[in-house]
Amino acid sequence: MMIARSHSLSKLKPLISISLISQSFKSKPPSPHLPPNPNPQFQTPSKLQPLTFFQPLSSSSSSSQPLPPLSLSRDGNYDEAPAAPVCPGCGVHMQESDPKTPGFFLKPSKKDPRSYKLGPHLEPVALESEFNEALKKGFMIEPEDLSLVSKLDGLGSESKPEKPVVCARCHALRHYGRVKDLTVENLLPDFDFYHTVGRKLALASGTRQVVLMVVDAADFDGSFPRMVAKLVSDTIDENAAAWKQGKAGNVPRVVLVVTKIDLLPSSLGPTRLEHWVRSRAREGGVEKITSVHLVSAVRDWGLRNLVDDVASLAGPRGNVWAIGAQNAGKSTLINAIGKHGGGKITHLTEAPVPGTTLGIVRVEGVLPGKTKLFDTPGLLNPHQITTRLTREEQSLVNISKELKPRTYRIKDGYSVHIAGLMRLDIEESSVDSVYVTAWESPYLPLHMGKTENASEMVEKHFGRHLQPPIGENRVKELGQWVRKEFHINGNSWDSSSVDIAVAGLGWFAVGLKGEAVLSVWTYDGIDVVLRNSLLPNRSFNFEVSGFTVSKIVSKADKASTKSKRQGEKKKKKQIDHQKDSVTC
Repeated sequence: MMIARSHSLSKLKPLISISLISQSFKSKPPSPHLPPNPNPQFQTPSKLQPLTFFQPLSSSSSSSQPLPPLSLSRDGNYDEAPAAPVCPGCGVHMQESDPKTPGFFLKPSKKDPRSYKLGPHLEPVALESEFNEALKKGFMIEPEDLSLVSKLDGLGSESKPEKPVVCARCHALRHYGRVKDLTVENLLPDFDFYHTVGRKLALASGTRQVVLMVVDAADFDGSFPRMVAKLVSDTIDENAAAWKQGKAGNVPRVVLVVTKIDLLPSSLGPTRLEHWVRSRAREGGVEKITSVHLVSAVRDWGLRNLVDDVASLAGPRGNVWAIGAQNAGKSTLINAIGKHGGGKITHLTEAPVPGTTLGIVRVEGVLPGKTKLFDTPGLLNPHQITTRLTREEQSLVNISKELKPRTYRIKDGYSVHIAGLMRLDIEESSVDSVYVTAWESPYLPLHMGKTENASEMVEKHFGRHLQPPIGENRVKELGQWVRKEFHINGNSWDSSSVDIAVAGLGWFAVGLKGEAVLSVWTYDGIDVVLRNSLLPNRSFNFEVSGFTVSKIVSKADKASTKSKRQGEKKKKKQIDHQKDSVTC
């Protein structure tokens, strides 16, 4: 009967007759002239064991011993044999004793592939209407080889390879896109890059080291790891000098990987983008870059060249370190590399929230030979504005679609707001008009108006029409509103000359033919950078003064307005009803 539940009817037709006739023999007393049944799997229904469809999930089996208490760490599984199992999704040490401690997981129960997810609508073969024609005529067809039964049974038990078990936090991020309990993450210590990774890169001897410096194309300056760049550059200079003197000198190779280039407009050519990236990287502290790769893990752009280059640089036994800021796309990049290099599927957790990876995750088999690839926790940049935002506010600021320009043509004494997070003022200029193009998430509202009304905007519209911050109380929580002044020169009306970028948010591209004094307002401690323009092209359709409302805010306003109208109508009906009752 178990065979019947595991296979289609077409495979079972030669065996149906045997099953039914053997059951009829079993229902009668055994005859001394008949030999014993050589196939014990053909039994009467009374002797069949009941099928177990589900087993309750439990954190530990009765026979398994609880794991010893673990010290909270972010070292992950760098070593060959870590002291405790490590989550393959985020790199945290796993435990099954305390759900309020990082790394908690539930051990899945083993399931019978022949009975797991067996639908109640399926009927036993004996109740189905289609039977073998030989059986209907009363003939018995025996299979030539009884081992065919076991072969057919083996075919039904084949199953796909099981997915690795991940911690409860990774499960929530993969299936719900959020972390259910943020307080659990706070128990982990801060990731000490210099202790866990920096000292390994600084070794003068040992295996060859390749550093994949991962940077977000849509937030280059905000996601560029300047402290790591300085450490690697100093190590290269020291080890290169030692190597020239005949001493041991293991010089790390730096591969700058710019991810999420699918978010940039297609009008930006790769040659110009690479030139711009190299220039910004030198200003960020990286003097010696082995190679630059522009990739998109979502659209598989540039991954093949990246894999080949990294494999040649690392050699057959090297170590490759993926390093970058939080939410720069390291885990997504490694998962995409796994598909292109060797076809090994990796299981790193991907989520559009900062800090997805908690510890070092060792990935083997992705690159040729015995080369090891390590995913590291995202580096926290306190000067990024996203570090001060809530999860809901981060979802609005996060750029997930191709950037579109929104251009204003304004003059002295006017300002442009990006939500309640950034403001640009035109204080003085030698020309009548200045072209200001906002490059940011399409879910953020904009506003253009007179600078003299800026203080009123903060009091009346921050947290409401200009979100984020979401809510009036959040405005004070983000910090003090401060000003930074910039003197710029431009030589063209048709294209932008400079960018003024806020880390973690976006940037204003400014185009003019002359000189101007601009001031930028944002929260204290947030990085504001003046740089050459990344996207010089502006929109030919200008935005008008007032609010340029995003889709989300527009829907929220409509919903609130609708609820207010419904409340007013309901109140009016109640008043009219009371008047009618009094009249009666």
